[in-house]
Formats: sequence, C-alpha cells, structure tokens
Amino acid sequence: MRKTLPDVASYLKEILVPETHEAYAINPAYAHISVEESIPESVLAFRAFLVRLYDVLYTKGDVYDNSTKVAHEYENRTTLSVYYPFLHHVSTLLMNMGYHGIPVENAQSLACGNTIFNGKLSVTKNLECLRFLADCGICIDGIDMNDKKQNLSGVRTITIAYPDNPAMLTGLKVMAIAEKDHGTLVNQNVFLRCDYRALKKNETDVISIVQDTIKPLSANVQNFILELHQRYLNKGLTCVVEIKGFHIYVKYCYKRKDLWGINASLNNGYHINVKTTKMHEYTDTIKKFPPVLQELIAKGYGCGRKREIGECDGGCRGLPISLDDSVLDIRDGIVTWFDQELSCLQKKKH
Repeated sequence: MRKTLPDVASYLKEILVPETHEAYAINPAYAHISVEESIPESVLAFRAFLVRLYDVLYTKGDVYDNSTKVAHEYENRTTLSVYYPFLHHVSTLLMNMGYHGIPVENAQSLACGNTIFNGKLSVTKNLECLRFLADCGICIDGIDMNDKKQNLSGVRTITIAYPDNPAMLTGLKVMAIAEKDHGTLVNQNVFLRCDYRALKKNETDVISIVQDTIKPLSANVQNFILELHQRYLNKGLTCVVEIKGFHIYVKYCYKRKDLWGINASLNNGYHINVKTTKMHEYTDTIKKFPPVLQELIAKGYGCGRKREIGECDGGCRGLPISLDDSVLDIRDGIVTWFDQELSCLQKKKH
C-alpha cells in the first residue's frame, strides 16, 4: 500500500534529530553566517519550524498528494522528487530561501531574488508552494501569491520573515548551507532532518546517533538495542551510520562484512536486518532457537529470483526482525545467533 503525504509528514517528524540544549563548537565553515554562540539556538528554532511544517503537512497533505507513483514495497530509500513531488518542491523553495536569502533588518528577515523559484515549475505550482509556507507561519512580502499570470523571472526582491521567532531564519540559512555545500553521500537530507550534528566542529560519538535513531521505540526495545550495540563493539565489530533517501541504516560490520544493522525507513519502519552466512556451521544451535527465528533463518535471504522464489521478496536486504516489543521475546535467541555467527567468522580468520 502506498504511503501518503501525511504518512511522510509523520515519518519525517519522527526522524528529526532530537533537539539538544548542550553547547557544541561550530565548524568554522559556518562561522561567516552568524556569531557562533547564536547558531545552536537558531537551529533549535528551525527544528521547531519543521515540526510545525510537518504538522500542517499531516493535516493538509491529502490535498497536495497528487502523485500516483508507488515505491517498491521493500524499498528503504525514499526519493521525494519521484514519489512526493509537492514536498520536494516546497523543501527546495524553502532551502533556496535560506541559501540565497540575504539577512536584513538585523537578521529579522531575508531578502531573496527570483533565484528561489524553480524555473521548470509552472507559476501556479511555485505560488502553491509559497502559500503552503505561508500557512506554516512564514510571511512573504513583495509578490502576489495569487497572481498566476505574473512573470516570476521579473520579481526583484521578496522579503521573508518569521515573526513567531525570527531566529529561525538564521537556522534556515545554516541548515540550507549544510545541505547544499557540505552534504555527503552517506549523510543526506540534513536539511529536512535538521541534523545539527553536521554543523559540529567535533565528530559526534556514534552511540549518540544510535540513541537518537531508536528514540521513537519503546524504552525496553531501546535498552535491548543499546545492549547489542555495546556487546558487539566489545567483540570487535565496527559501527557505521549511513543516511540515504531518508533511510537511516546503522550497520555492524566484521571487517568489511555487514553482520547486522538497525534500519528506520518510511516504507518498512524500524527493524533489524541480519546478513549471516555461516548458519550451516551451527545448525544444532539453530534448532534450539525460538520458532520464529528458526522460520526466519529457514527462509534465507538474497535475491528472490535467484532463490527461485520467482519474484522480489525483499531478500536482498537480509533477514528482517521488526523492532516492536515482540523482539524482546526472542532477544536471547538473537544474541546467541549473532555470537555464533561472529565466532564462525573469527574462526575462519585463524
């Protein structure tokens, strides 16, 4: 079943990086935007604005959800421009306001030119995006947002303000620059996730990223995940975080091989994926696992077509385990499974 625009709004709100009130040093690359001390507070203001935007999108999203394209049911990544073009156009317009806007009136507003508009979009669609941002509390002066016949390339100056908290505009600018100028292939979408960690002078400890990622889960499931995290770091695995297409993937690797990982995605929710390959070496142990784990392992993974299933069954992602409270019933089996697999991999080394 296709995820709707309100579903997207809920998911994006859920994966917003949790706010922090702790002081952190800012990367010098952003020093020219504002005084360093004011940037963290402005980013908090921008995050609060995104919460407001997602709430409006959740309420009104069905009106703007005109795309009929459906992502593959097992696809973890989400491409807004393909499946949710309205949100893509809104976010691009908002980002352009921050990136190209020049702070005026003591940073109480941003002066923008016509470069904020998407020249490939009709006037009607550009104005629709502007009106949506106005519904989210942004004040836009210098353009008639209802004149569908105007020439947007002739617009000289548009003034953007956010009376509810003008500091948001600095946060908007900082996060737009972080996305456009400093985004990486493995840490995407920092703008719509308000990932302030991209602004930090010092790298964020991976445990903090794991804690932020699993925050929407129940307290007991969070504790279980953190126990797994520490257990396998202690056993020599490395933890690598990749965020692509709003898919958050925290993977645990032995050398270069993924053993297991934590996933958060729009289409598949929160789950562990497992990519064990030595199960044939501990079949007697597997027979003692809870039935649900035995069935999962018996299913196998890899391309469904190559496994003669005849169609894609999501097997390329590994073996999935949902991260709801039911995972607690099989936690001991999961630990034994991962321990056995790692033992076999390390044995091969010797």
